[in-house]
Amino acid sequence: MPVNYLNIYVFAIFGGLAATVGGIFICYTGMSETSYLVYRGMELTTFYLDKNRHDLYLNGLVYSITFGIAFLLVLAVIVIPSPEQIQKRLAATSFTGSPGSTEISVPEEKIPDTEDTSPLDGESMEIELEPDIESYEVDDDEEEESALTGGIDDDDSDVVYGTGRITDEAHKSFVISSPDSAVKFLMRKELDGRPLKSNQDEIYEAWQERGLSRGKLRKHILKIMEWESVPELEVNEIYNQVKDKVYEISHS
Repeated sequence: MPVNYLNIYVFAIFGGLAATVGGIFICYTGMSETSYLVYRGMELTTFYLDKNRHDLYLNGLVYSITFGIAFLLVLAVIVIPSPEQIQKRLAATSFTGSPGSTEISVPEEKIPDTEDTSPLDGESMEIELEPDIESYEVDDDEEEESALTGGIDDDDSDVVYGTGRITDEAHKSFVISSPDSAVKFLMRKELDGRPLKSNQDEIYEAWQERGLSRGKLRKHILKIMEWESVPELEVNEIYNQVKDKVYEISHS
């Protein structure tokens, strides 16, 4: 029989609160019954009917208050999410399309359709998923194409403004002229680490159909930055390093 942890959690919360309030009430009432206050002029004097019982209730009151404070701290630790949980929730709720929304919804295009069971092609999988960057190596066909088209670089092959096939040289120019877009296309994330917006996905998919490759971008970025591999840093930190290096190259 599965354990309902939610019921246990709710029972523990109300049980702890009841124990704290009940302990404080019982101990305070007991202290009132075992002592009384007398005003002597301007001075207030306490008389004890049973000093031992009074001290016992006083200790119980201190213990009850201490338990209540400890219970609230433990409850705060359980309820307040960790930074990792916040990132997961932001990544999960980003598909809703409304900022600040806490409802997790699945886009209609992602719902499996019994009539359409054909697998997605390689390029679509690259856009939708977030594969390991290190897996994007330039294969032999791409190297051969780079050798044939490496010396041809015109406006038509420009990544942002062109409409033709994107060449290997255009990949390098793209990194130099638009390091922010190059890093976002490579990492498949916004510069602040959030998932890409839907309109950006459409733009990147169009660039990819024209020949923009994560493998070639990675190759040129590693060559420009003199890295052996892409470092495991925040997206914004990687962008800042690439931007500084590009500025240094452009003004050298």
